[in-house]
Amino acid sequence: MTVALLGTGTMGAGMARNIAKAGIPVRVWNRSREKAEPLADFATVTDTAAEAVAGADIVITMVFDANAVESVLKDIQFGPDAVWVQSSTVGSRRRIDWPSSTAGSSTRPCSAPSSPLRTANCWSSRPAPPS
Repeated sequence: MTVALLGTGTMGAGMARNIAKAGIPVRVWNRSREKAEPLADFATVTDTAAEAVAGADIVITMVFDANAVESVLKDIQFGPDAVWVQSSTVGSRRRIDWPSSTAGSSTRPCSAPSSPLRTANCWSSRPAPPS
């Protein structure tokens, strides 16, 4: 199993550290590489989000806001059976559009907000579009 963690700020760095402590290989990416570099002793630091995600079984987004999530999603291609764990703070009224890069795949989303006021939601397949 390999985990890609996109966003290595305060929360993302801690998440990457704990994943590595569990013995799981982790690749990390951050918009400003210098924030990811301190993690190089236990994680593979990549130049692009796409490089981090390539072949990853689990992809975790832990970036600044909904706009940052959507920006990152434009640049990546999920693996055929990847699980996407979206942990960024996006607000209760903001909806993240399912990335077109998953068309035809069995990628599964999991909303796992870092806020204690929100609850996690995971799906065994792509959620139905809103009506």
